[in-house]
Amino acid sequence: MAKTLVILNPVSGNGHAEKLWPQIEAELRRGGFDFDLARTTAPRGGVALAEHAKQNGYETLVAVGGDGTTNEVANGMVRASAGEPTGILGVIPVGSGNDFTKMLPEPTQPGSGNPPNWRTSVKQILAAQTRWIDVGKVTADHPASGFDANGHYYVNGLDTGFGALVAMHAHEIPLLQGFPMYLAAVLKTLIKYSVPNVKIQVDQSMLEQASTMIAVSNGRCIGGGFWITPAALNDDGMLDVMVAQGLGRIGILSLLPKVMKGTHPGDPRVTFKQGVRVTIESTDPLAIETDGEIPFIDAHHIEIELLPKRLRVIV
Repeated sequence: MAKTLVILNPVSGNGHAEKLWPQIEAELRRGGFDFDLARTTAPRGGVALAEHAKQNGYETLVAVGGDGTTNEVANGMVRASAGEPTGILGVIPVGSGNDFTKMLPEPTQPGSGNPPNWRTSVKQILAAQTRWIDVGKVTADHPASGFDANGHYYVNGLDTGFGALVAMHAHEIPLLQGFPMYLAAVLKTLIKYSVPNVKIQVDQSMLEQASTMIAVSNGRCIGGGFWITPAALNDDGMLDVMVAQGLGRIGILSLLPKVMKGTHPGDPRVTFKQGVRVTIESTDPLAIETDGEIPFIDAHHIEIELLPKRLRVIV
């Protein structure tokens, strides 16, 4: 019989995950869901737990936490299969952003007012309907401590520039969660930031400019409520790329409301492209954010590729 492992990050959502776990466990058990449980005990702990679980015969892994926890579990699963298609991922969202689950089962539309809910996710896990999704892989110089220099996988969104700095500041704000936390981080980032000059290649298309932010997404939403690539699909075999011009504070503040509503496509300050391979080069150091994690810092050469249909997810 195929085995199932639930990986709980007790500190997700400023400890919200641990407080909710007894209710979540009761609902799963009541529904006849048979599983083993493992708790993460350190940053990046979910990667090793997931990788070892796959190597020891667990077919289904359920991440209980936020986007960072989901990213860790997905990385462990894909690493265990050497990047090849791998087994089943379930997600119970109890973190700060919970952006990945906005693409399950059908992509949430900007402004729908239906945030991810752990009770809904438990029902989906008990129903056990699945579909395949694509996975992004990024390789760059200067990996952050604890990250693999040979590549890092992501399931929802990647950005560099202003957005990555916002993600770094978000972890410094202890009293807020979700979109308010990221909005506070935006305001903090505006105090001091620089605009890098970049060369971006999307398949055969080349773009060179100063850019405030570059997103290379598999999903639609990042930061708990910024609809950075509102038309993206995570199973269409394409990465959605958004490149913003080099903007000052007033330019960023005027663009943000559009990004929050997903209405910025068509704004002349942003360019959208699609592709399966993206290269970003800059003489300026770049931090990279993926699914709320910061796997690379001070990078100058970034390579991103799409791995189609690599992960089965419960929807």
